[in-house]
Amino acid sequence: MKVDFWFTEFQNEDVKFGVRTRSHLFSKESKYQKIDIFDTEFYGRVMVLDGCFMVTEKDEFMYQEMLSHPAMVSHPNPKDVLIIGGGDGGVAREVLKYPVKTVDLVEIDEEVIAAAKAYLPGLSSSFKDGRVKVYNMDAFEFVDTNRKYDVILVDSTDPIGFAASLFSDVFYMKAHDLLDESGIIATQSGSPFMNPDFIKKAYRGLKGHFKTVRPYLSFVPTYPSGMWSYVMATDGKLEKQRKFSGRYMNEEIYGASSSLPEFIKKILEE
Repeated sequence: MKVDFWFTEFQNEDVKFGVRTRSHLFSKESKYQKIDIFDTEFYGRVMVLDGCFMVTEKDEFMYQEMLSHPAMVSHPNPKDVLIIGGGDGGVAREVLKYPVKTVDLVEIDEEVIAAAKAYLPGLSSSFKDGRVKVYNMDAFEFVDTNRKYDVILVDSTDPIGFAASLFSDVFYMKAHDLLDESGIIATQSGSPFMNPDFIKKAYRGLKGHFKTVRPYLSFVPTYPSGMWSYVMATDGKLEKQRKFSGRYMNEEIYGASSSLPEFIKKILEE
C-alpha cells in the first residue's frame, strides 16, 4: 500500500502541484534557502528549494538539455564555459559532452551542491570532472572578473530574492563584457504562462546589450504550467554549428523551439 504523504508546491496563490512521496530524505536550512530532498513515487528523487521544485530525476533532462545545448551547438568552438547557478550539476553534465577546456560554476549556496552530491548522483557526477571549478559566491560579484568565456549559461532560480540581480540590466551588461563577438549567453526565464514578466524582463535586458536575441521554449512537467522559457543572445549569429541529439534535444527541436505561440509574441512586444 502506498504511503499517503504528499509534497505540494504552491505555484501561485490559486494553483498548487503535488506529488506522492515515499520518504523525506533530507532537509536543511542554509544561509540562503531551505533545501529538501524527497523520494517520490513517480518522479524519483526531487530537490526542492524554499518549497519549489528545482529538479527531479524523471524530467530533469528536459530542462538541462534545453538550457545547455542550443547555445553549445550554436557556438563555433565552445571551450570555456561559465555556469551561473546549476548547483545540482546537471547543466555542467550536459556541457561536458563537448570537448570543453574549462567549466566555471558559480553557485552561491554550497549546501545545494553538497545535497546534490549526496542524493542526486545522476546529476552531480559532473563535479568529479577536473575541468569543473566551483566558486561558492554571489554570481553578480563574480562577473566583475576579467576572464573571458565562449558560453555563459544562467541556471538561476526565479528573479526574486538573492537571484533578482541575475535578471538586471547591470548583470547583462557585465555578462556581455565577458563574451567576445561570437560568445553566447542563455538564461532560463520562467513560465511565460504563469509568470510572463520573467521572460519579458530577460528578453528586454538582453536585447539592450546584444545584437541577436532569441527566446525559445521547452516542456518541463514539474515546473509551473509545464511550459518553460529561455532566452539566448549573442553579438554574432545564432546558427547551428554541430549536431546534438539527447533525450529531449534533437535536430528538429533546435529550430522548432524558437517558434513562439502568438500570446508569447505579444508579451514580448508589450
